[in-house]
Amino acid sequence: MSPALRARSPNIIDDIVKRPPPSPSDKAPPQKKLDVKSRPVSEEPTPKAGSPITTPKEKSDLKEVEKKESEPSKQDIIDMEVFNQIVELDDGDSSFVSGMVTDYLAQVDSTFKKMDKAMETRDLKEISQLGHFLKGSSAALGVKQVSLTCEKIQNTAKGSPTEKNLEEVTSLLKCVKEEYGAAKIRLLEYCPT
Repeated sequence: MSPALRARSPNIIDDIVKRPPPSPSDKAPPQKKLDVKSRPVSEEPTPKAGSPITTPKEKSDLKEVEKKESEPSKQDIIDMEVFNQIVELDDGDSSFVSGMVTDYLAQVDSTFKKMDKAMETRDLKEISQLGHFLKGSSAALGVKQVSLTCEKIQNTAKGSPTEKNLEEVTSLLKCVKEEYGAAKIRLLEYCPT
């Protein structure tokens, strides 16, 4: 205890210890037990955080929220700042952007086929190079999720072909293909081919 506090109340511990216990009138009145069956619907308790959802409406609402949270937004899939810079280069007839998107889509499909073939032969060096290639072309068009996952593929595949690395690269390839599917839908919304 600090000397200043001791000077103000030299026997503070004695004061606390000597306090009388609270009287029964100081205590809160006991809670009445309610019969759940006789309670009207308007008095139904709301579920606490972390408690299970009980009504079908609540379950439906929760599933909808989870679905929205798990779906990446357009901005997460396509970096619109990058994509809009490309759109600005177009002469107004959208042939430039459509051509770039068409070329990109063909390039990705071709690269995925090469990656699958390299996985069959466990050629992680080839997969790393293809991941690097696809990372750059995806970033140039603003397809950022695909670009980020391709970077992970590139770095993971640089290692030796251990079972762990092969499993991780396989998982990343599955992931990047799903991300590409979502990106393809978004790209085609902006410039149908």
